Amino acid sequence: MTGLHDTDIRLDEDGQLTQAADGDAPLCSGMDCFLQSIILEAQAQKGELFYDEDFGWSLYDFLQSEDDEITRLEITQRVRSGLLKREEIIPDSVQVQVGLIKDAFHIYGSFQAADTEASYSLHIIIDPVNLEVTVID
Repeated sequence: MTGLHDTDIRLDEDGQLTQAADGDAPLCSGMDCFLQSIILEAQAQKGELFYDEDFGWSLYDFLQSEDDEITRLEITQRVRSGLLKREEIIPDSVQVQVGLIKDAFHIYGSFQAADTEASYSLHIIIDPVNLEVTVID
């Protein structure tokens, strides 16, 4: 899990390595790296990362789930606890809402990082066969 002051290899929107003009892998740092880390963790299953068994929100568990109150509460809890694990996020700023559009859960979240006054929006779509995560600043 990376923080606000870390550096990592920049990935594209599909989570794949990018390539600079010189053939090297470009880096991201600061807030870009932090937001990339949130996306990666939201897309990971808990235990999938061999050196950090707590990494991942296990949202794939909700593919093809029925829409009921328990499912919505569990999704909300996983997203909220995933964000709150990060000490850089102001706990009182975390908001999570779950809705259903057609057959897909749409999770809308927002949070604020402690080092900045900017708010960030998280949008997760869990449809019957796919999981998509985006963060908007």
